[in-house]
Amino acid sequence: MTKGAQTRENILDHAIRLASETGLEGLTIGTLADDLKLSKSGLFAHFRSKEALQIQVLEHAAEVFVESVVRPALKAPRGEPRLRVLFERWLEWGRATELPGGCIFAAAASEMDDRPGTGKGSPGRAAA
Repeated sequence: MTKGAQTRENILDHAIRLASETGLEGLTIGTLADDLKLSKSGLFAHFRSKEALQIQVLEHAAEVFVESVVRPALKAPRGEPRLRVLFERWLEWGRATELPGGCIFAAAASEMDDRPGTGKGSPGRAAA
């Protein structure tokens, strides 16, 4: 892995932790730069916008989730044993010290639920 790729991965790992506490809306290039003691322009060169940062944080979190939760669960026997391992590892992942605010996906789902086009009443989604 190149130095630039390693730096980017370290930034994204930290951003996942930060977003688990502040939510995706609280995650900005400025707050991340302050937290990491980096320049805003340096982070802007990596992400270009707050939205791009948020999307890449979720994509990186999905990769980490697959490696930490899904792949180990696939080693369990099919059926209920695999489902149990999957569920247990998901709970462990959300409680991990790397995620001080809990599961970033649960937080993002809750945070984005009321946004236009993402929540109840959205096209293609039945209203409760």
